[in-house]
Amino acid sequence: MIDSIEATEYGRRASEALSEAIAQAKASGPLAPVTVIVPSNFVGLSARRLVGSGELRAGSRQGIANVSFVTPFRLAELVAADLLLDRQPITNPVLGAAVRQVLADDPDVYRAVAEHEATEAALAALFAELSNVDEAGLESIEEEGSTAARLAVTFHRRIAEKLAAFHTEHDLATEAAERLDLAERLAPMGHLVWYLPAPVTPAIGRFLGEALRAASSSSVIVGLTGVEAADEPVWRACEAAGVPRTSGEVSAPVASSIVSVTDGPEEIREVCSAVAELVADGVALDRIGVFFPTPDPYVRIIEQQFGAAGIPINGPDPRRLSDSVAGRTLLGALGLPAVRWRRDRVMEVVSGGPLRFADEPIRPTIWDQLSREAGVVIDHADWRRKIEHDQARTEQWIADLADEPASDSTEYRLRRLRDRVADGKRLVEFVDELHRSVRAVDIATSWTEKCAAARDLLHSLLGSERTHGTWPDQEQEAFARVEDALSRLAALDQIEPTPSTAVFQRALGAELDVARARHGRFGHGVVYGPIATAVGHDLDAVFVVGCAEGVLPVPRRDDAILPDALRLRALDQLEPRAARLHHQHRAFLAALAAAPPERRVLTFARGDLRSNRRALPSRWLLDSASAMVGHRVVATDFDTLDQNVVRHVSSFASALRDGGVSCVAERDLATLGTDVTDGADPVEHGLAQLVGKGFAAQVQRAGSAFTEFDGNLGARVGADNFPLPGVGDRAMSPSRLETWASCGFRYFLGYVLEVSDRDDPERNEELSALDRGSLIHKALEQFISEAIESGPPAPSEPWPTEAVVRLHEIADDLCDEYVAIGRTGRRANWRVQRDDLHDLLDAFVHADNAYRASHGATPAFVELDLGVKSGEVVPIELPNGDAITLRGMIDRVDTTADGRVLINDYKSGKGKKYDDLTDDPFLAGTTLQLGMYAEGAMQATGASSASAHYWLVERAGQQHHGYEWTDEKRTRFHEVLTAITTGIASGVFAAAPGDWDTFRLTNDNCGYCDFDSVCVRDRGDHAAAKASAPELAVRVALTPPEPNDDDDEVER
Repeated sequence: MIDSIEATEYGRRASEALSEAIAQAKASGPLAPVTVIVPSNFVGLSARRLVGSGELRAGSRQGIANVSFVTPFRLAELVAADLLLDRQPITNPVLGAAVRQVLADDPDVYRAVAEHEATEAALAALFAELSNVDEAGLESIEEEGSTAARLAVTFHRRIAEKLAAFHTEHDLATEAAERLDLAERLAPMGHLVWYLPAPVTPAIGRFLGEALRAASSSSVIVGLTGVEAADEPVWRACEAAGVPRTSGEVSAPVASSIVSVTDGPEEIREVCSAVAELVADGVALDRIGVFFPTPDPYVRIIEQQFGAAGIPINGPDPRRLSDSVAGRTLLGALGLPAVRWRRDRVMEVVSGGPLRFADEPIRPTIWDQLSREAGVVIDHADWRRKIEHDQARTEQWIADLADEPASDSTEYRLRRLRDRVADGKRLVEFVDELHRSVRAVDIATSWTEKCAAARDLLHSLLGSERTHGTWPDQEQEAFARVEDALSRLAALDQIEPTPSTAVFQRALGAELDVARARHGRFGHGVVYGPIATAVGHDLDAVFVVGCAEGVLPVPRRDDAILPDALRLRALDQLEPRAARLHHQHRAFLAALAAAPPERRVLTFARGDLRSNRRALPSRWLLDSASAMVGHRVVATDFDTLDQNVVRHVSSFASALRDGGVSCVAERDLATLGTDVTDGADPVEHGLAQLVGKGFAAQVQRAGSAFTEFDGNLGARVGADNFPLPGVGDRAMSPSRLETWASCGFRYFLGYVLEVSDRDDPERNEELSALDRGSLIHKALEQFISEAIESGPPAPSEPWPTEAVVRLHEIADDLCDEYVAIGRTGRRANWRVQRDDLHDLLDAFVHADNAYRASHGATPAFVELDLGVKSGEVVPIELPNGDAITLRGMIDRVDTTADGRVLINDYKSGKGKKYDDLTDDPFLAGTTLQLGMYAEGAMQATGASSASAHYWLVERAGQQHHGYEWTDEKRTRFHEVLTAITTGIASGVFAAAPGDWDTFRLTNDNCGYCDFDSVCVRDRGDHAAAKASAPELAVRVALTPPEPNDDDDEVER
């Protein structure tokens, strides 16, 4: 029977009432049994700790020996443990399988989305709700007559029919309530205390009422907020259990302070600072709570900022079981067929954990680099084909190296190449084995077989549990939970005998989409969690963050499948979704009541700095503000409230200046800010040691001086760091020097630091411009080379038909090679590009016929080696006395009957910049190849003169741009080389971004640069400010002087 009913406010008064009830129940002895029915397990843990701690007056007399804390459903399970033995409980996998079977039999209006996981989830939720409604309630819903009503009841009954061999929570609670020996089953549990009743299902409510009346003694402690609408669902739950309403003097709790900040991260920073002050005042960390309306983004921010501040916390973990090593590895491997075994997705699996193959750890970094260089893109067969092709090339390199004289360098290169062959073989074996294991899951027909194959796959990749001894405890636990999930799914054969692979993956993904564990240990550190979990807490200080309209309260949204209009026809057995507003309001007020009146803090983020959205304060926050000022406050008045009511924090800097600090770093920042305001130099300040370089970089980059933060490394130049190009055996290529002339910072990143963009073949949608140019060069090189060997046609003779056919054969062979190494992108794009290439080669033949005829030229050399493979470098004596050596390969050298040398350098693309060679043959140092090739060709052939041209093979019309090589051009060439080599040797690596391009949203010289995202955004302003720096005078010589008027008159 029910001995007492007490209505009290949440927080300390509720805790004292519980302690007193337990003490009275133990009046006969300290071991008298007591069972406390709590709304959640966390409320039970909190109450157990508090009552047992001795802090409460009554609790200190008897303690908590033989006191149990159970939820209503757990109590029903204990009472009905010997019932329903012939029916298993419904689990989420079982319910999902039943829903899928119903949709497979007849999807009705859901035909178009029958296989979508959202449809499955929605119908599973429908069944879960309607399972709490009796037949009369279902008939009442159905009699509403709408399509939604018919579908809701029909699908519920069809799902229930599939689940006839299982029992629901409703069935369990009903059986427990109706058992005739209920009093005997409850006798060992002693006195029952229903602590802080919360809304429950009708069946659970009925069971609780029967239990309270059947127990030898019982009591009810009702928590109230003082707001009628928020308390109404609680009283309705009590009445459903036969507990009458009782009076209680409860006032709505009010916040003690309100803080308005810029955004969510600043909210948590303010909370951290306040927690630090509370701890300094002697408040224990486990007596402080932080609650929020939505997990995103607060869980992540709380973990980050409290962790940075060194404050222990405990609360929900945002990481899912699917994010664990075992979870992501298994799901990632099973998902590979759907993405056609893409290289990057396979590498995600390979690098996602400590994978093993043949009981040995794998080498993900080596395999990633090898597969990328081999050109693997997509499809399982592509892995073997591309890697075996790469191995064949590597074997040829090994054979070529074996013929070279023995040396340490040769032995090292041979060892590396042999390792590459072994790694490639092991990678192919791994991918084949992985493919077989994943295929085994696919061809398995039943849940049992698929789960067994999936478990084998998991063990083959990560090993069995005996190999996990060095894993973190959380990962070992996660591995076991993944195996448990597979065991649960294996039991679905009874409902869904032949699942598809897609269904299996979806069901496994749903099973692993659960929280991994709790962050921290309950009772250790600050507790945090959703506002709903605040009900029942008894704390010394509480913070409610996220008090913005739209999240607190949540917007009202009806359910399309089971709208409120239908819920209201369920004979009071279903709550309308609109009632969730009252539940959230009750939780919010209970959170405030959990702490003393002087330690209740609400925070409001005025917006989100990332999305530039402005928020309005929550209506419930405004209730507290109204109570604090004594009159009604609306949202438009909030910003005008006095600081005594709302502390407005305008920014992080102002918070440091005006408020408290939560860590040493913030204290130092506050001190530094004050000192800088008073005139101190931030760069030299003693507290700026860690950020001094950052201060210095900002100050110096914004100035007009050319500093080390702008690329001035002159003070660091030394023979070991920046040797003069050409010293010793270090010959320089023209393109390398051109890079410095184009942008010194690009040279520094690419050639000094040796940074480069990673080339992932799967990102290639089509043949890149660089690869296209390379393919054209190779085709023309081989074509002209074979012609030179067999005897080229006379200048006036066109290429014969058989020669043109051979050119296309060469191109086809090269195209096949590029396909084999994964450089051609998507097939559809490649077919078009391949046809365009053949058209270009036909156009080249016609252009070459005209070129040879007009110049009387005969091809003499192709890929003339100037120091790349041979030792025949091009020495250059510079005007300043320095000597450098250049190296390169000339695409083509023709000779004429009168002994002239004609040099051609093939260029693909539009080549607009070469139109300006007349005004400046070297284009400020960015076109040095022709000068170097002219010098090298004259040296190699013994000719006394030469002409050099860029041949724009893709341009229609004028394709040749160049000049005769003269003494004047040689002199100018040496001047430009002197400027470039002097700049490099002096450590001058200034960025040259050019003007802003409004179309590409970057600077002119940065649009196609690999380092565009590395450079600072305001690089153009910096370059303009430093243009007159004396160190940059070396770049002035790159631009030829303007001719004066007197020179023009003389020429005329």
